[in-house]
Amino acid sequence: MFEEINDFDEAFRRLLDEVLEFDLSNPFEDAEKVLCIEPHPDDCAIGLGGTIKRLTDSGIEVVYLCLTDGSMGTTDESLSTHELALIRRKEEKESAKMLGVEKILWLDNRDTELEYTSAVRNEIVKVIRAERPDAVLVPDPWLPYEAHPDHRRAGFMGIDAVAFAQLPNVAKSDLYAGIKPHQVDVLGLYYTARPNYFVDITDLMELKLKAIGAHKSQFTDDVWEKWEPFLRTVGLYYGKKVGVKYAEGLRFFPALFLHITPFAELV
Repeated sequence: MFEEINDFDEAFRRLLDEVLEFDLSNPFEDAEKVLCIEPHPDDCAIGLGGTIKRLTDSGIEVVYLCLTDGSMGTTDESLSTHELALIRRKEEKESAKMLGVEKILWLDNRDTELEYTSAVRNEIVKVIRAERPDAVLVPDPWLPYEAHPDHRRAGFMGIDAVAFAQLPNVAKSDLYAGIKPHQVDVLGLYYTARPNYFVDITDLMELKLKAIGAHKSQFTDDVWEKWEPFLRTVGLYYGKKVGVKYAEGLRFFPALFLHITPFAELV
């Protein structure tokens, strides 16, 4: 039928609606489990705290996968990396519980030194295969001006792991361990400047801030004086786009569009 189409706009619409059946109205509609990948403890709460609470309240299981140990996030010269990593695990558990998250997985790469390697990527692949989530959420690695390499690399490795988790010849040792390939149905990007899906979190904003504030090692009183206004401004930024006070924004793609697609930005 496509050989008869001469107009790109019509072809694009029919490709999304009829061929790929891509529906942005509720990407989580059929999800039972969501894996949220974060570079550091606190990133899931900062980027998606309200969305996560919405998901868990609706009966969807949310699992965190933290790629680093968070051991560098301090200006306290008396605090060792080991001590801070232990503190941040405790804070993450407390914060996650507020949002209805019970399971947190850690890869424990060194904070600020997360490398894009096939070994780390394949560890993420293994988690995806073992957890078998319906949706995976990762930081948008194309966020303009993102200065933190852990964030950029977490995004790229998360996206690549989603693509490769279904391929049995990638990290084939998983097969020998009885961990089967898994195809993820939904991939979403958070910390994004190009959202195409929004969650109204107006009624959850105070809880989100409380969950973020549970990371006390990161948000001391003097730091919070700047971060609370910043976080509210981000919520207002997304909210303005959809006519609510506070929102969170994500970007979803059909899986096919994450490879050699010149018009992926049009979704």
